[in-house]
Amino acid sequence: MKTVLLIDTSGARYFRRSRGQWQKIDKPDDKDSLWVIADLPEEVLERLELPLLFGRDRAHFLQRHLATAFPNSQFRAIIAGNLFRPGHALLTGLNAAGTISRELENLKNPVAGVWGIFMLQASIMRRLGIDNIMLVSPGQHYLRMLVIRHAVPVVTRCIHRYSEKDSDADEIQRTRLHLENHQVFEQEAIPPVLYLGDPASSGIAELMLMPLPDAMKPKGDASYLHALFEEVASSPKGQIAPLPFRFRYLGNRIRQAAYLLTALCLLTGMLFAQHDRRSLFSLDTDENRLQKNLQQETAQRQHLANRIKESGTNPALMQQAIKFSTFEIDAAPTPNSVLQFVAASIAGLQDVRIKSLSYRLLEHGERRCQKEPTRGDKRYAELQFSILLIEHLPISQQSEIRKRISDNIRRNAFVQVMEDPAAASNLHAIQSGSGAASAEDVWCMILPWPALRQVLP
Repeated sequence: MKTVLLIDTSGARYFRRSRGQWQKIDKPDDKDSLWVIADLPEEVLERLELPLLFGRDRAHFLQRHLATAFPNSQFRAIIAGNLFRPGHALLTGLNAAGTISRELENLKNPVAGVWGIFMLQASIMRRLGIDNIMLVSPGQHYLRMLVIRHAVPVVTRCIHRYSEKDSDADEIQRTRLHLENHQVFEQEAIPPVLYLGDPASSGIAELMLMPLPDAMKPKGDASYLHALFEEVASSPKGQIAPLPFRFRYLGNRIRQAAYLLTALCLLTGMLFAQHDRRSLFSLDTDENRLQKNLQQETAQRQHLANRIKESGTNPALMQQAIKFSTFEIDAAPTPNSVLQFVAASIAGLQDVRIKSLSYRLLEHGERRCQKEPTRGDKRYAELQFSILLIEHLPISQQSEIRKRISDNIRRNAFVQVMEDPAAASNLHAIQSGSGAASAEDVWCMILPWPALRQVLP
């Protein structure tokens, strides 16, 4: 739980948030971090108009003004940028740091930061969207006034109250006269008063008062300080404590961030490890399945080998026969390749069509193209086709077509043409004086088995 330390002229008081309200406590727990509010008359809140400077020149300008405004105190800060109004900066701090330093040095708890009460009130007004207001907060020893014009604090007053009978209305009237005389506001534009107390008991009921926003209404032991405690617990801008008073709190934050990062790394490692574990489990399952399949295949192979032995055949010889048969099947060309080879033979001859085609694998000793039988251990394939002329052509042109087909076939060195119509046509022309062949134009050729893949596409 967050704990607020309120330091004023009466001493130090601790408050802790419980069930939506801030309750007063005697002392915080040893591990509680403290958000400190300095309600001291030494607080200063000044407005500074910024010239058109950038980068290092702007930073040096701000630091010089900050050192000039608080020469004897390290409890100081500057708020620049567009937090309140563009082109303006706020200087906030304590002129004398003796009281706050003594209180913080005696603390054993880490300090999140120190904020002045004027700075917190200005931050609340900015968050609520109240741009012009006179905020009056009575206390036991001091009456504080904060005047905001166009969302920027312009006047701060801390008036000592010697007794509770001192008239707050008189001080409010003096402040209004000051604003009119210095032309901070015109008389008809004087902002309303937001009084953080009981107007009836203070004699200011006849003044132009602004109703209290819900966020600033008194609650619990904190009363009218509830809104300040809620604001400081969010660690707004305007923290004025130097680093030596905050190093324990900052160290705890860094340690917590390191623990969170370590936990995140461990979680990421566990996720990756879980993924790797699943991968290993999947690989182990695949290995077991493959091992089981291998055992089944080995058992089937042994069963087949036993059946082959029972039939009186050597299993090794059977395996060689199967391999050879598979090789022959793989080496045999497809019908598509045979058709492409025949089509290449008549390529470029528009008047020629294939009439018939036959292709077969020859057994040992079988006649090649109905002529001499095959000899030796070589295997052969027989290819035979005939042509059809779609038009009546002269005999000389027919002879030229046969010759071109034969030349296309003989370009393959592995092809042995056994029947060649072109050669028969030439021989018949010599014998009879005519170029026409008496038989059908049929080409028959054989191809050695190992050369099939080189001849056919």
